[in-house]
Amino acid sequence: MERITQMDKVIFRAHLLQAIDEIRERDQLEYDEMGLLIEPAPELDKSLNGADEMMRLVVLAPQNVEHRHFTVDEAVDLLCWHAPLVPLWIDVSLVEVEQKRAIFRLICSLRLRKPTQLLHAETGHAPFRVVVSDK
Repeated sequence: MERITQMDKVIFRAHLLQAIDEIRERDQLEYDEMGLLIEPAPELDKSLNGADEMMRLVVLAPQNVEHRHFTVDEAVDLLCWHAPLVPLWIDVSLVEVEQKRAIFRLICSLRLRKPTQLLHAETGHAPFRVVVSDK
């Protein structure tokens, strides 16, 4: 896979939808609507710069994200607030499908990095990595 050199809301959205489609195909899911849960993942052994601290204290503060279902566009707007810097990695998993509505969990690094530094480039949809749900 080629290294990612650009990132904006359009590319980020496309990569998010590719990761979700990977889960849809893997699990043979059928749904009409989706909601996204966003959970920050503190990395205790990593230091945060100023933008990372803003991500931790404001953007992904508990009062902004806990128990809230985001649309794809809302999630993109939130996570791309400082584009081209986006979370270093994001794990995507299925939470549940109920009454034609799928809920996915995005567990996000608080560290914002430029496109060339994003993890999971080998997936073709960095910074997203599909993981098996821990339901």
